Amino acid sequence: MAKLAFDTGGTFTDFALLDDAGDLHLHKVLSTPLNPADAVIQGVSELLARYKDTVSRDTLQVLGATTVVTNAVLERRGAETGLITTDGFQDILRIRNEGRYDLYDLKIQYPAPLVSRAETFGAVERLTAEGVVITELDEEKIRELGRELVARGIKSVAVCLLHAYKYPDHERRVRAVLAETAPDVFVTISSDVCPEVREFDRASTTVANAYTRPLMEKHVDELGRAFAERGIDRDMLWMTSSGGLVPSPRAAKLPVRLIESGPAAGAVAAAEFGRIAGETSVLSFDMGGTTAKLCLIPNGEPTIGSELEVAHYHRFRKGSGFPLKIQSIHMIEIGAGGGSIAAKNPLGLLNVGPRSAGALPGPAAYQRGGTEPTVTDADIVLGYMGTENFVGGSFKVSKDAAIAAIDKLAAELGVSRERCAWGIHDLVNEAMSKAAAMHATDLGVDPRQLPMVAFGGAGPVHAYGIARKLGITRIICPTGAGVTSALGLMIAPVAVDVSASRPMTLAAWDAAVVQPMLADLAQQGAEVVTAAGVAADTIDYRYTVDMRHVGQGHEISVTLPDLDLPEAEFLAELEARFYAHYIELFGRKVENSSLEIITWRMRASGQKAQARRPVAEVVGPQPLKGHRSVYFDSLGAAVETPIYDHYALPVDLPISGPAIIEQRESSIVMGPEGTAHVDAKGNLIIDIQE
Repeated sequence: MAKLAFDTGGTFTDFALLDDAGDLHLHKVLSTPLNPADAVIQGVSELLARYKDTVSRDTLQVLGATTVVTNAVLERRGAETGLITTDGFQDILRIRNEGRYDLYDLKIQYPAPLVSRAETFGAVERLTAEGVVITELDEEKIRELGRELVARGIKSVAVCLLHAYKYPDHERRVRAVLAETAPDVFVTISSDVCPEVREFDRASTTVANAYTRPLMEKHVDELGRAFAERGIDRDMLWMTSSGGLVPSPRAAKLPVRLIESGPAAGAVAAAEFGRIAGETSVLSFDMGGTTAKLCLIPNGEPTIGSELEVAHYHRFRKGSGFPLKIQSIHMIEIGAGGGSIAAKNPLGLLNVGPRSAGALPGPAAYQRGGTEPTVTDADIVLGYMGTENFVGGSFKVSKDAAIAAIDKLAAELGVSRERCAWGIHDLVNEAMSKAAAMHATDLGVDPRQLPMVAFGGAGPVHAYGIARKLGITRIICPTGAGVTSALGLMIAPVAVDVSASRPMTLAAWDAAVVQPMLADLAQQGAEVVTAAGVAADTIDYRYTVDMRHVGQGHEISVTLPDLDLPEAEFLAELEARFYAHYIELFGRKVENSSLEIITWRMRASGQKAQARRPVAEVVGPQPLKGHRSVYFDSLGAAVETPIYDHYALPVDLPISGPAIIEQRESSIVMGPEGTAHVDAKGNLIIDIQE
């Protein structure tokens, strides 16, 4: 079956097409920020026209990853949104959880809530934590609210009532009543989006979903109609933040779960390419035009967490953003990409980012209206990226325009052109290496022991410098590195994560409660996965629980033992697993303290696909394409450097640094301390000797 995957990034939209013959073709177009669907439709149309004889459109499966959700939250471009809470809790988005990310900052600030206080409403109702109704839901009041939502022009509303994670009847009734009086308003209820404890986190997640849902519904609908016009009738599958694919209806209804879809696809691909290269644990490094993402992948699988935070008021300060209770691959992201703008700060020093030129106007070299110097401009001036083969020569860039932008900044800083360009390149590398070191430290891992899988349009350009700063001695650059996230979509399984908070101590274990609950989670997962075409008898179910000592405020994730074990043996094994993980994390065991489960989780998934090597697009008959002047700081000068075609390199042919190895979608920089070869799977392997 043919597959076509796309990944919408901030600067480029990447594509991968697996045709009916099993050949893999890659493509790349500039993103269209004003309407991301335009770039997707353009790229799909170009690929279908180019390979019309080898693709059956009636069976073609389209896979997507998008930044629509992320950008809507970060840029405040979501729909006009309201919030309905239990009456008396209307200030929940402003009070938050009363935690402070800086105890001593008397003027501490947080991002403004996505819903204004004036558009937050109270529903007259109240339940106890045990589900006892104290105050019945006032349905007439909800009808009045529905009419007010319409009068105010609100397009979407989030509903988050007290204790609804366990007792959702009042939320469901609110949705039904609003459907009568405000039928055109999108209604998102917290018990659908995030049926978990912690009121503020649940409200924050539900609001983010409501805020982005109209945009995602429109995006999915627009693409569906465009594909149908081109003879593609199958439902699309979308990448979630946890690395699984879900059908379009679920993606449109729960867009908050797609907020890290592109980076997640890249992490899935990095894990697979690491495995193919014979490495079980790797550091994934994905750098595109707008951001860079780093992800530690231990034992061949990305780590999946149950919490995510976005739109930080202070970068890297946990607690300064919007918490989202969704399953997501654990990674760290910084605002440093090819389009990051370099400038002189008030102290007279060089700053790079977080402002980005994006796709419009783009770096100065793109000649689309951008005049400020960017990381891409610096890399072109240094010789790391050629202008003739940029995106395979299909996209023309100007080195003269890049030089003009760098020269202007160099004059402001009082340094030479080369020092300015190198400063931009090295400053970005320094920021990313520090972020990687911090990420590794948080997880108790020494990054020097891990090979790096580098991809993204700018990833292979910067990987060598970052690896040297971290002490990493091996870099893996897969073929098609510039579109690896699109390749990750090809590999990823259909998968969905569902959860339910039902606090229970191990001492009070009740199988009569647990078994129906786990069966319900399995049924929810199976409905989504089978809707994507996975056979019911091939679904894999994985169960985990969030556990803690009674009285603690945070939990750790523990995999449930075999559910068929006798109860006493099951509980003993579960307790042993908790203590083993607790000691691994904190170095000690708390004695004489009861254990409890807070949240139950289940992942239902199909099978992963095998990674394919793209069809070679060799520029010439010889691997050596020529030479150009390239600056290397360790040599203190620009030197004539050989330029190789990755796709033409024979397997195991040794290459000594310095060298530039070009792919159609990216360039790989190797300094004088490195040696490289292409392995049997087509990966370029760089070994660094210090």
